[in-house]
Amino acid sequence: MTLSQELLPDRLSQALNKLAALQQEQIYFAPIRHHSPSCSFALKKLIEQTKPTHILIEAPVSFTPLIEQLLHDDTRPPIAILCQTEIDTIPLVTESEDDSVSKQSTCSVFYPFCHYSPEWVAMQMAKEQHATLQFIDLPWALQCDQEIAADFDKSRSLLSETYLKHSQYIQYLMKKLHCRDHDEVWEHLFELKDYNDIADWQNFFIDTFIWCAMARLDYSPSSLAAEGSVQREQYMLTAIGQLKKSQPDAKIVVVTGGFHTLPLLEGLWHDQLVLPKKTEMTRFNHQQKNGDKDQNWLIRYSFDRLDSLNGYASGMPSPAYYQAAWQSMLLYDKSTTNGKSCVAFRQSLTADVLTNIVDKLRQQNSDNIIGFVPFRSAIAQSMLLANLREHHGPGRYDLLDAIQSCFIKESINDSRHEFWLTVQNCLSGNLLGEIPKDIAQPPLVNEVYLTLKKYRFKLDYSSPKLTHIDIYRKSQHRQRSRYLHLLAFLQVGFANRIDGPDYIHGKRLTIMFEDWRYAWTPMVEARLIKLSEQGTQLAQIAIKQLQLATEQSGHSSIVAVEQLIQGALMGLESCFDYLLNNLSNCIENDNELDNLINCGHRLLYLWQGQNFLQLKNTATLLILLVKIIKQSLFLLTKLKQPEQEQQQKNIKTLLSFRDLLNYLPEQLNVKQFKHDFYHNLHRLQPELAQLPLICGAIDSLSYLDAYLSQQQLEDKIKNNFRLTTPDDHAINYFIGIMQCTPQLIIHSTFLLDSLDQLMIDWSSERFIEILPDLRYAFSQLNPTQNASLASQIAKKYHIVDDELNFYQYNFSEKELNKALSLELFITKHIQQQHLQTWFKQ
Repeated sequence: MTLSQELLPDRLSQALNKLAALQQEQIYFAPIRHHSPSCSFALKKLIEQTKPTHILIEAPVSFTPLIEQLLHDDTRPPIAILCQTEIDTIPLVTESEDDSVSKQSTCSVFYPFCHYSPEWVAMQMAKEQHATLQFIDLPWALQCDQEIAADFDKSRSLLSETYLKHSQYIQYLMKKLHCRDHDEVWEHLFELKDYNDIADWQNFFIDTFIWCAMARLDYSPSSLAAEGSVQREQYMLTAIGQLKKSQPDAKIVVVTGGFHTLPLLEGLWHDQLVLPKKTEMTRFNHQQKNGDKDQNWLIRYSFDRLDSLNGYASGMPSPAYYQAAWQSMLLYDKSTTNGKSCVAFRQSLTADVLTNIVDKLRQQNSDNIIGFVPFRSAIAQSMLLANLREHHGPGRYDLLDAIQSCFIKESINDSRHEFWLTVQNCLSGNLLGEIPKDIAQPPLVNEVYLTLKKYRFKLDYSSPKLTHIDIYRKSQHRQRSRYLHLLAFLQVGFANRIDGPDYIHGKRLTIMFEDWRYAWTPMVEARLIKLSEQGTQLAQIAIKQLQLATEQSGHSSIVAVEQLIQGALMGLESCFDYLLNNLSNCIENDNELDNLINCGHRLLYLWQGQNFLQLKNTATLLILLVKIIKQSLFLLTKLKQPEQEQQQKNIKTLLSFRDLLNYLPEQLNVKQFKHDFYHNLHRLQPELAQLPLICGAIDSLSYLDAYLSQQQLEDKIKNNFRLTTPDDHAINYFIGIMQCTPQLIIHSTFLLDSLDQLMIDWSSERFIEILPDLRYAFSQLNPTQNASLASQIAKKYHIVDDELNFYQYNFSEKELNKALSLELFITKHIQQQHLQTWFKQ
């Protein structure tokens, strides 16, 4: 692909001359694309041939203390350096506007490596060649900003390629070469070269330099300065110049993202080698000291996190595929005597990858079974596509196109999502790296990892897995459940519960098992490192967070009882008494009736799960329930609120209060509490006379629980349906009854007759006006109750069953022909009158 310098912009032609001049000074540049196997292969050849004394890599200088860990024999990619630094974010203004307090946030970023990352290959080659390894980029503390710090949970990379992806030059190449995206352009031009052409590192890196430099020309110096590239490049220039100044005979290989190579060449050579001045060295040394603010950890990383298809913005997609491609390159490099061509190696790679995909499809679903014929056709088609596109063997896009053509029988638009998800997962992989066991890690990370291992969770791969926990019958399973609840509460991101009893909301409490989906990912380790600032034990951190939440809850009994249940689910016995005392105080200070009733129900859920949760303070739970009942009885005066919407809410609260009393533990005096409940309601009724919704609800519930006789109920119905009562009052009273005890309309003939008489006196206009309210009232009935009520009304008015039913009649052939003839006649008449357009309007 190497272009004649005559076709290049003058700036790039001059840069290529500077590249050659710097090589004469024993400074060799390797402009790479991150995680590119072909760049790694060319870099390997460059280092083997030049045998440098120093290898410089674009990575923050603060990573230098981790070099020994990176080169450790037990370190196996994919791995990453997690770098964190504290920065000042938006100032918090205190009561005095002159006095502001800066809030610090943790700014985090990943620097990932896989086996075929050029940076990883450079480090391994430095170890093999006994070359000095040096990181030359700005400390992370000088690169991050408030925008990054505000979004910790987003996985960010120091190896960003956003500028390349959005370059107008590369967009034009995409159209010119008929490629779908910039990844296909890259693969077409670089990854699928002949292995021998890639090994020709001089020409290969000239091509990658032109690719990246042309993309860089799309951006203005001001935009690059605003983004931070200019500052980073100036730092790297000084680092390279300082080394050459102190060791003139040093033979240096510089490995940087190709986007930065152009300004480095221009800064190092102006008719001669440019070495840093004193002022530049002063600034450089000051910037280098900022590396002390960075905290760096070597952590395991995973292929699925590395995959650009999962949101990773740097480097090549499909890590598992390119890992296999890298292994194929290395195998070719070693087998120089068997005469096997580059094309043959790539064909073999394609067959292996396709075999893996077919096996995975067969394992997952019988509908996805791929036979031998489509399998063989896919291999053949990938080879034909490679020939058509002038590739030296099939590549990733050739493979995907062959799969789409040979494995999908229906329309492409109708192809199942699960199918492509399986293909993507096979190409992406789920390999998780390894790091030395004795390296410095925050104690919290080691504690959690070892605890999860003790509970037999599978942590070797980052793909999600399911665990089925027998929470009632197995004590070890209960411990696993508590630990998972603890991790979930602290938002570690390790596991999500997908089924099981929910004691906070009272759902599925009879379920005896919990199902969790879990995965150990780099983000889990990152979150644990972040939590390490708060302590070394998860339980201690959770207790601190619960205590902080209680201070900020504002005496809400709902929040307090949720914290209590959460503490029980996590097995935090040491703080249970504290949470109970906090709940007691909140109950005393909570003046919202519905809050207290909801709190009571959640306490009942906790009581129901006392054996599973192994609660020791059950007597205190009973005391708190009694306190809630007494406080709620006192707050029944809240029912006097006149607003219609509030009355509807109060009816629900009233029903919930009754349910709470019905489900109280037998250890409490339930009968006395129910007596007190209805006594207080009847005492309030004179004050509720103008609230027919509430009155209807109270009367129906009182009758249902035998605190009102049949005669007393009929007297109250008669009083609310008398002729002098406004229609709205009567209907609202009826709705109140129907919302609480809809069965009364069926079992109480008197109620039905009273409503019937009321409706007889209405005019047609009045009936239509009231109809929506009536429909709402009768919507409380289920189909069986509706049928029963219809039968009663039919019997009262002597209507036979046949008059209530609708029948579907069958048409005879004669009637059908007559209808079709009539339709044809009408259609012709419309056409004769030219009315077709009129009918469409």
